[in-house]
Amino acid sequence: MDTGMALAAQSTDELRRTVEEQRRTIEALVTAAERRTAGEPDSAALATWQRNAMLQRRLAERTERIQATEQLLRAVTDSIDAGLCILDDDGRIIDTNQAWSAMLARLSHGFPDEIGFFAVAAGSTDGAGELMREAAADARRVLAGQPSRSASCREIETRHGPRWWRMQVARVLGHGAARAVLTLTDETAAVRTQEELRRATRDATRLAQVARHMEDAVVISDAEGRIEWVNDAFTELSGYTLAECEGRERVHMLGADDVPDVDAEALIGLGSQVLPEFETRTKDGRRRWLRVALYRVVDDDDIVRWVTIERDVTTRRNAEQASLAAKEQAEALAHELSVEKAVLTGVISSIPHLIFWKDARGFYQGHNAAFLAMRGLAAGTDLTGKLESDISAGDDLGSILTELEAQVLASNNPVVDHHVTVTGPDGPPRTILMSVLPQPEAGGVIGIGADVTRIGDLERHLNQANRLEAIGQLAAGIAHEINTPIQFVSDNTRFIEQTFGQIVELVQDAQTRFAAIDEDFAQRLRDVDLEFLLAEVPTAITESLEGLSRVAQIVRAMKDFSHPGHGRGDVDINRAVESTAQVARNEWKYHAELTLDLGDDVGLVSCYEGEFKQVILNLIVNAAHAIEAASARREGGLGHITIRTTRTPSTVEIAVSDDGTGMDEATRLRIFDPFFTTKEVGKGTGQGLSMAYASIVQKHGGTIQVDSSPGAGTTFTVTIPLQPQGPDADA
Repeated sequence: MDTGMALAAQSTDELRRTVEEQRRTIEALVTAAERRTAGEPDSAALATWQRNAMLQRRLAERTERIQATEQLLRAVTDSIDAGLCILDDDGRIIDTNQAWSAMLARLSHGFPDEIGFFAVAAGSTDGAGELMREAAADARRVLAGQPSRSASCREIETRHGPRWWRMQVARVLGHGAARAVLTLTDETAAVRTQEELRRATRDATRLAQVARHMEDAVVISDAEGRIEWVNDAFTELSGYTLAECEGRERVHMLGADDVPDVDAEALIGLGSQVLPEFETRTKDGRRRWLRVALYRVVDDDDIVRWVTIERDVTTRRNAEQASLAAKEQAEALAHELSVEKAVLTGVISSIPHLIFWKDARGFYQGHNAAFLAMRGLAAGTDLTGKLESDISAGDDLGSILTELEAQVLASNNPVVDHHVTVTGPDGPPRTILMSVLPQPEAGGVIGIGADVTRIGDLERHLNQANRLEAIGQLAAGIAHEINTPIQFVSDNTRFIEQTFGQIVELVQDAQTRFAAIDEDFAQRLRDVDLEFLLAEVPTAITESLEGLSRVAQIVRAMKDFSHPGHGRGDVDINRAVESTAQVARNEWKYHAELTLDLGDDVGLVSCYEGEFKQVILNLIVNAAHAIEAASARREGGLGHITIRTTRTPSTVEIAVSDDGTGMDEATRLRIFDPFFTTKEVGKGTGQGLSMAYASIVQKHGGTIQVDSSPGAGTTFTVTIPLQPQGPDADA
């Protein structure tokens, strides 16, 4: 812009000199013509006059052109955003444009109306003075015939706030008294754009540590290093297509003189190696800097493959050495980074884990929505720029994070997978798997937390299931061991029952024959109370057989209950209910009578036998406890439990009813919540009905409904579809 103005001024000056020379020539010609025409005829004088008139018109036209050119030049200089000031040999101001006057008028102290620029620069004392003195020194060098130096950008305090100005000096040749031109430009927008670019770059770098997405070149080679496959990014990076790469070794295609060595032993031991960055050439000879990660992969057939991830870091390396881009490029890049930041922020906000990052002083720099939700803060709350003490969260996670962050900042080592239990303002305690990582470049920390409360519940459920399985196996073993002696004791007792009648007949016959003639024999019969024995022994044998039958029934029920099968299968629902009721007899026999009303057409149903029996067991135990709690109302009498099974065209229904205490509406709405219980401490865990709901609804695809009111008992109805439902329905 400064060079164009200088050229325009030079052209105008040359045109002015040419017109002046022509004017003097014309005047000389006119004078000579007047002298000659004094003695010439009228015709010759007229011709001379016409020529003089034509020359005067041309002079007028050229004068108008000069004026038009000067007006155009003035309009051009006044339309330029930069301020222009033209100096002569002594540094006096010859001319300025409107932008120069307007910019200097913005100075808070004004600008003196001086003709000498050097005097003005020497008298200034603020930031503008430093800029003026620097330009004055450079102007002296230019006026002395030396080259101009590059001008620095300085902050100037104006009436409209701080601005960044730059003043450059250029030499002027062939333009009358003008010897130098000062160009004053406002760089505030560029400086602010650069600051926005640096800020966006810094924010994007932090976010990229959490969620980085880059398109890298991928090369797959066989055990000997021959290329089998490359992706499109590799073709774009190197210029080689897949057809050109197949069967070749990548090292022979790098075009590099110094390729880092591969540590084969470490690669085999660790499975991967990242090589130092090195320079390569593409197919068409372009230079590229690569960062290469090499992975050794062994598939199921023990076939070794080499996977190479190549990242083009040329742009980054060049950017470290390059200067800032032009204003338009800087604005475009700032916009792109802002968009990328918005995308990364959206990605982080959608992650279900807790994520936050802070600077070294503990001020929040960012977070996602899950972090706010865990802390009990309203969605959309912005914690940026706040300390932990500034947050009104009603949990104890803040103090835990403060300790972990202090530990990480002090040691510069990450804290990974730290279990913490957090008690919030509402709801049960939550278990968080917390990791706090240092940010060496940014000087802060990044925190990532996963809520593993559900995993802990599942682990407890698994431990309980394993414990029940062990108990079931023990019960099955005991039942098996008891079954054999019970069987032969039952057989022997039946034998005694069958033969005792013969003995009775023999004793009665002996009594008839010998009691009258043998007094000692008769006395012995009286001593043993034969009549009592003959009356009571058959009864004792019958009761013994009934007891042995009862024991055998219990053993069979224990064996059935402790062998639930594996996975989904066809289960005899009625038999499963009978065995479960038998196993739970000790829970209900002291408080209730149990009636089984089992439908004959129920038959086999596809379900998980073990889980189904556990659900029925939980319902029976709950019914017994409810009846026990209501015993005072019945004045000590036994309650009643009824289990009814029915078959519909599409389902099987199992209803467990009791005449216990019942429950109100508020309790009925929460009975399937984990850890909710109405029983006293040590008698209930709050897990039974929750597990029952998860098994029937989520795993079997059925339903479990409750009908209850205070004092009127409770009925649980379990519905299992005949057509398998749930996650393993097709198994």
